[in-house]
This record gives sequence, C-alpha cells and structure tokens, in this order.
Amino acid sequence: MKYDTSELCDIYHEEVNVVEPLFSNFGGRTSFGGQITTVKCFEDNGLLFDLLEENGRGRVLLVDGG
Repeated sequence: MKYDTSELCDIYHEEVNVVEPLFSNFGGRTSFGGQITTVKCFEDNGLLFDLLEENGRGRVLLVDGG
C-alpha cells in the first residue's frame, strides 16, 4: 500500500506530526510504514542493542542519539 504524507496529514491533522527530513536511510527502502518505537540513547546504546534482538518485522525503529 502506498501512502501520501500530505493526504494523511489532511485527514488526520489533529493526530499527526511530521518531522523534518533529517534521517539517514539504513534499510535500503524508499518508503516504509509500521508501528514506531523511538529509543533515546545519548552516550549509551545498550537499550538499542536490546531492541535489535526483538522481532522487528512490521516495525520502525527511530533512534534519537541526541
């Protein structure tokens, strides 16, 4: 299924936030979707390694290193 960000923002404007496009692509895909998990790991990436051990199929991992 293809998603159009502007259309989703119009439909769900009360519920959607869009971040600035400052991400790096490490997955080799041009589009993706799924349940998002955000991990904040400033100077300690132990939690990140724990999350990477889980089944990530259908999920999106957002890493906040700041």
